[in-house]
Amino acid sequence: MHRPAAAVLIALAGCEGPFVPPAPYPPPPPPPASVTLSPDSAVVIIDDTLHLSALVRDSAGNVLTDRAVSWVSADTTIVALINALGTVRARRPGSTTVRAFAGTASGSVTVFVTPLVFNSISTGANHACAVANNHHAYCWGDNDDAQVGTGTASFLEAAPRRVALLPEQTTAVAGGASTCALDRSGVAYCWGRQVNGRLGRDGNPGDPATPTAVVTGLRFVSIALGGAHVCGLVADGHGSCWGADGAGQLGVGGGVDRTTPTAIFGDTPWLAITTGTAHTCALAGDSTATCWGANQAGQLGDSTTAGRDVPTAVVGGLRFTAISAGGEITCGLTASGAAYCWGRNANGQTGSGSPDSIVVAPAPVAGGLVFRTITAGGQHACGIAADSLAWCWGANGSGQLGDSSQSPRATPVAVRGGLRFADLRAGAAFTCGLTGGLVLYCWGDGTQGQLGRVLLGSSTVPVRVAGQ
Repeated sequence: MHRPAAAVLIALAGCEGPFVPPAPYPPPPPPPASVTLSPDSAVVIIDDTLHLSALVRDSAGNVLTDRAVSWVSADTTIVALINALGTVRARRPGSTTVRAFAGTASGSVTVFVTPLVFNSISTGANHACAVANNHHAYCWGDNDDAQVGTGTASFLEAAPRRVALLPEQTTAVAGGASTCALDRSGVAYCWGRQVNGRLGRDGNPGDPATPTAVVTGLRFVSIALGGAHVCGLVADGHGSCWGADGAGQLGVGGGVDRTTPTAIFGDTPWLAITTGTAHTCALAGDSTATCWGANQAGQLGDSTTAGRDVPTAVVGGLRFTAISAGGEITCGLTASGAAYCWGRNANGQTGSGSPDSIVVAPAPVAGGLVFRTITAGGQHACGIAADSLAWCWGANGSGQLGDSSQSPRATPVAVRGGLRFADLRAGAAFTCGLTGGLVLYCWGDGTQGQLGRVLLGSSTVPVRVAGQ
């Protein structure tokens, strides 16, 4: 039988209760009206990153926290890249506009990318490292043992590569086939060839290619790397060394390799410490020089060729303000700017003009130049004169003296180009210098990328390191 509609409604009401009309839909959320980026102007150093944040508001000024934001760079020359999280990575000097979109609203900021500027330089056997203005270390050159710090071994790196997995650094020092760096708190990190314990890992090698903290509670203010050993000074001047000790270069006595920092025998506060291939020298509080380790070429300056496994005074009573150990040579600088060198002299690397093959006591560098910096390399040495020009002497087969020749020099010759240097470092057969304007140049052997200029090959005059 057919029922009227009203009867159906009454029946339903009786079964399910009174009819309740549906609730009204909530009003739509207000649309984004503005996007504000922070910071509102950004300066990023090349190869560094910066995180941008976006604040989305509606027309009433209320912050909308649940709105998706998309990021776009207007850059077509890859000055900088930005990811979905708002992180900018600087790629090359220049500027670009970065925009953030939320719906139809958008905001923008101009990102300026500044060049990489190096603040320091260190040369090893066949690689070099520098710390830049972004507080990161960069290395280049021979990488057979992963000493460049890219995380893997490769034949070489011909241009500066940022060291991976390190906190901000104040110092990076290149050695024979390893590298160490100090972070802002003085913790030492090392990587590269692990043999002889030079990475300071207390018998736990881990991955030698990965920068890893040296096993010690010491906090260093300076660090020096030799052929296969490392020495560092703490704030009060006390020194410790680790690594190879076959020639007594650790100064701890006994000739046994150490895998963790060990106090130097008779440790006294030192003003400075420097390491050569297999010897070490330091300046005592009274500015006299003390050396230990290998001495077959007289590099300890104690008037003999006998090796020493504990600190031994350099003869002559000279007072030095700076000291630098190289392959089998050591050089020092007095307060008056007079330079002295001793050790192997087969290629004139003592700079004295003497024909002697070895010099067992400090001998004055010829020429009467007044220096403010001195550095000893594999078989050559260099100094910065009072007028900031660079002079070098010794072996020159790869052009490491920078005088546009490959002839050895027994007395100082001027580095070509008239560059004014603030710092200078001699490697095995190459040299690098940092100008007063913080531009880095290298010269000499470049067959393993030591010159950092991308193009392999040696140069007898300074060439600019890439990436600056």
